[in-house]
Amino acid sequence: MDGLLLSYIIPLYNTEAYIIRCLRSIIAQDLPVDGYEVIVVDDGSTDGGRELVEALAAEHPQVRLLSQTNAGVSAARNKALDAARGRFVQFVDSDDYLAEGMMQSLLQRAIDESLDVLVFNYNCVDADGNDRPHDRDDNYPSTAAMTGVDYLEHHSMTPYVWRFLVRRDYLNQGNWRFDTNLIVCEDGALIARFLLNAPRVAHDGSAPYNYASRGDSAMHNPDPEHLKQRIFSQVDAAISIDEVIKHYEAQTGLKAPASVAGVRNVYLYFSLTKAMTCGLVEEVVARMRRSGLYPFPCVGPEANYYGMKWKVIHRVMMNLPLWTFLSKVYRLIKK
Repeated sequence: MDGLLLSYIIPLYNTEAYIIRCLRSIIAQDLPVDGYEVIVVDDGSTDGGRELVEALAAEHPQVRLLSQTNAGVSAARNKALDAARGRFVQFVDSDDYLAEGMMQSLLQRAIDESLDVLVFNYNCVDADGNDRPHDRDDNYPSTAAMTGVDYLEHHSMTPYVWRFLVRRDYLNQGNWRFDTNLIVCEDGALIARFLLNAPRVAHDGSAPYNYASRGDSAMHNPDPEHLKQRIFSQVDAAISIDEVIKHYEAQTGLKAPASVAGVRNVYLYFSLTKAMTCGLVEEVVARMRRSGLYPFPCVGPEANYYGMKWKVIHRVMMNLPLWTFLSKVYRLIKK
């Protein structure tokens, strides 16, 4: 493998306790030093994370540090994408880390098979790196290269952008970037776009990525205003995926794979569930209705991730007076 083959993209915001673990896991991969770069974008951190990266970058020239005033993870990733030079890109969150010595074989496969996208598996760990149980996608019917549409017809659409190696020129040709208006679930619409359009996609069963679930992350911020913004962002993410679906169907005359609608609906489900816990049901439903997403437009196998449970929940959710009443009861009990 010759040339700059891989750009790791890492947004950094107040993860001083984890960023060095993340960076050292990348440096410890079996890639030649001149074969990859690590682009860290400091999104206006207020802790000591930036200084730690500066010190490490002084010893490892393949690590580049960029900065911006706080604008969110999407803007940080977009800034890094614009600066990236590798043939492929891999997104890594600053509190996550890579398993040792697994990236060379994955990158080699992406090159050998002329892939636009390579999907891989992951492990779930706690903040200290201890394994946590989760449902792994081990039962994939095929690991052969196929179009993105064929892939989505036979596989679930994973909504985590760190599960992919993506050819950089392919992203740039589509002019695809993250939506900077979204503070959560920003991955979904971008993933839907690059998978629906990809000529060559393959899945690899190896798990090079360690996803760290932290109770103090931005996703778990209990501040009421932040929670409201998160819920609305999740609705807006569902709207974005719905727009991708409509565009694909208008351009091709074909129905989009059900797995894409499945992610859209999961975003809707969890938005309305969270709305119930904090008294925002009517506001959230109004936001959905303006885009034609309430009642939910598609309830079938693609959205039925939890069997009968979700069929029952769906029926209740689509009864707005009942869901609003349950919200009031829930909040009375929690007082």
